[in-house]
Amino acid sequence: MYSRGVPRSLTSAPHRSPTPALFLGLIISLAAVVAYSGYITRQISGLRELQNNLVDRNRKDSLQLLRIQNDLNSLALAMRDMLDNDEPYPLTAWTAQFQRVRNDLDDALHRERQVAPVNRTPDQEQYLENSVAQFWDAADRTFALAQGPNQTEARTQIRISLRARQESLSTDVSRLLVQNNESEEQAAFRIQEIYNRVQRQVYIFLTATLTAIEPAFVRAVGRPVRTAQRTRAEAYFHAGIDSAAHLPRTARRVWPDTHSRWGHVDARRKARS
Repeated sequence: MYSRGVPRSLTSAPHRSPTPALFLGLIISLAAVVAYSGYITRQISGLRELQNNLVDRNRKDSLQLLRIQNDLNSLALAMRDMLDNDEPYPLTAWTAQFQRVRNDLDDALHRERQVAPVNRTPDQEQYLENSVAQFWDAADRTFALAQGPNQTEARTQIRISLRARQESLSTDVSRLLVQNNESEEQAAFRIQEIYNRVQRQVYIFLTATLTAIEPAFVRAVGRPVRTAQRTRAEAYFHAGIDSAAHLPRTARRVWPDTHSRWGHVDARRKARS
């Protein structure tokens, strides 16, 4: 039982439920997690594509280019031996060696075309293939001359034509290797940028999520506590409330009379009567 002077708003002070605020915080959290998951997935996909299409292909292509360069060096050593005249063998004795190198070079070129980097132009590929074809055409004409009595002319063709073509091919292959190294360095730099950007986005995501969720959660949890405290304080200190009047078996005290005697009113009345 409350005193009649207590306002109804204090006895039954309603407060808003924290469910909507908590539900809103949950929606914000889920939306942030989904958005960030999509962002991370897109970054990982781009990183995987960059790694597969550029880094891995560059490395595989560089291995095939090194194989091609090794075959060209073998041809250069064979032509040097053919021009030295230290061995009493005819020029046709190197035909089998040239054929083995030719088979390996054709296989290396075929594999190199399959793993060529995406940034290489078709003109570069076509130029390399045409240069190799022209070299073998010149080698076939040289060996055709070497089968006859024109050994001197065949050696002249080796010195003027074959060696120049072989040096040109080696230069082209070296240029492609340099391009692959530069592309790999650029890819490594881009990969590092992606890692740094993702790391920054992680910190930004955490900060934004906590900033968005914390006020709503604090308001939702703190509102009922503040309402209850305010209701109790207003009920206890509201003017006009006499708790003794509403508590059973509680003696009511009055101010002392003119003789400064304390006592219960009903008891003194009975004594006088």
